[in-house]
Amino acid sequence: MNDCPESARIPARHFHAILLIALFVLEAAIFYVHIARSVAPFYPPTYDQLFYYLSTYDLIHAAHVRGMQAFIEELFQPLSATGSTFVLQGGLLSLLGGANRTTILSINLIYLIALQAVLFGVIRSVSSAAFAWTGIALLLCTTTIFNAAGGIYDYRIDFSALCLYGIWCCLVVWSRAFQDTGKVLLVALAGILLVYSRFFTIIYIAGVLGALLLINIVAIWRSPALDRKDLAKQRARNIALCGVIVAAACLPRLYLSRDAIYGYYMIGHVLGEEKFIRANELGIGSLAEHLLYYPKSILKDHIGPLTWVLALALACWSFARDRVTIREVLGRLPIFGQEFVALGLAVLIPLAILTVNTSKSPVVGGIATVPIILMMVLFGAATWPRGVTIRLPSLGVLNVAVLAMIVGLIAFGLRGLSTKHLAPRADLDRIALMATTIARYAADNHLDHISMSVDRVVDYQNASVPKLYSIEQLHRNLEVSGLLGHGAYGIFATSRDDARRLLAESDVIVLTDPYIDRSHPYPMNTKIKEYWGELAQWTNEHCSLIYSTEILGIPYRVYVRPRAQTPAKQGSIAN
Repeated sequence: MNDCPESARIPARHFHAILLIALFVLEAAIFYVHIARSVAPFYPPTYDQLFYYLSTYDLIHAAHVRGMQAFIEELFQPLSATGSTFVLQGGLLSLLGGANRTTILSINLIYLIALQAVLFGVIRSVSSAAFAWTGIALLLCTTTIFNAAGGIYDYRIDFSALCLYGIWCCLVVWSRAFQDTGKVLLVALAGILLVYSRFFTIIYIAGVLGALLLINIVAIWRSPALDRKDLAKQRARNIALCGVIVAAACLPRLYLSRDAIYGYYMIGHVLGEEKFIRANELGIGSLAEHLLYYPKSILKDHIGPLTWVLALALACWSFARDRVTIREVLGRLPIFGQEFVALGLAVLIPLAILTVNTSKSPVVGGIATVPIILMMVLFGAATWPRGVTIRLPSLGVLNVAVLAMIVGLIAFGLRGLSTKHLAPRADLDRIALMATTIARYAADNHLDHISMSVDRVVDYQNASVPKLYSIEQLHRNLEVSGLLGHGAYGIFATSRDDARRLLAESDVIVLTDPYIDRSHPYPMNTKIKEYWGELAQWTNEHCSLIYSTEILGIPYRVYVRPRAQTPAKQGSIAN
């Protein structure tokens, strides 16, 4: 895999392109088999997925009504707080494959393929094809690709942001850390696409560019060698140019969403109380736990043990084979000195920014995956002068990249086809049936809008799930307004009076149990025990039971308001 053998009579460029295409076809086959078998039939876990799926379906519906204008409006939607192109890309894909979850989720596969193509091309341009394949193998071994939350089967912006940030880091390496002026525009374009996909990443890009600019300004000032001063000046100009292009393209878009961004990040993550609930949800309390959460998350849950073992095995083999000293190793590293600095900043700056935030997430640490993989590969390319081949008496020359790719493909196949469900299939079927029952109730009564209350906060029991199944199973764009158990009356503790009022206004009420599994960290789940009996009594007196089941050991009962009645005729719950 270093180069195509002469006897094959295939140009090396074509040889590796054919292998890459074959790899992508295999990955696509694994991806779609798993979606058909284990993803599309069931509800999408976590609230974020539900939000992005429903936003995409709403955009598709709007496009059918208003045409392509709906896509343009989505790009500049001022209510977008996290990004503006992810849902847009899912909607555009539906024009090719139809409005279904398989087509929409394909955006993650496209980004993974794009990342691998760029990663391979960049590593090969600065080293060799063998190291490029080794980099692909290390990437395929990472845990983050198939994480249940934030992985390739998870429809939210985190996986695409991981890939786009990785592509941006690859292009920074390709430009030799902004030494090549001709490549700055591509670096800037990748940065713009990343920011439009996830607004928050502009802080990462600004941090990396700002730190690199400062480093080169110091080098201009302190470097005694004239050639180094000139090189630092060239890099500083290119970094500034890249920053200006990204800022000019992105800041006006961020300004449009300033109110939404302030509400989502400043209120939700800085000023509000939700950040403490989120930290408690992950069991984070002490200062040490806050400081160590993301380093542990990145090393274990995103890079993963297999990648570290594979990288360590390659390094140990190389050092043992070449018998190099630590001083010799350190002496070889400056060949990629500026690249190591840029990649180190690309890891440390997001890590520092995420750590400062009290609200932690097991998903967002994946942003550091690709720059770490790049540092591993560049370390090998700098310190292993004999390349990545092993000469064995019985086997001749054995290419380590081939062995690494075998490990990577096995890992990708096993993880890609394994079930990542958070619940047994029987429970997933009951969740789907419960949501479909609510959607059919609305369809049978010719209702285009219903209101819904629930007595606990779990991702499969909320207003978004029946709406999703109404779209996918019944092909009806049902609007479901969440009352009790949603929004301001969701994770926070809800007072007795508010709960009574919201229940009386609901078309659909889902009741479970006042005590079973109420230890969940959301305050609403525990507060409702104080008055749950009153809610259950009123519901049984005024509503009709249409469905009952048990999910994960918890009883569920779905009640609906008789259509002859209205909230005004029913009255409120008595004190």
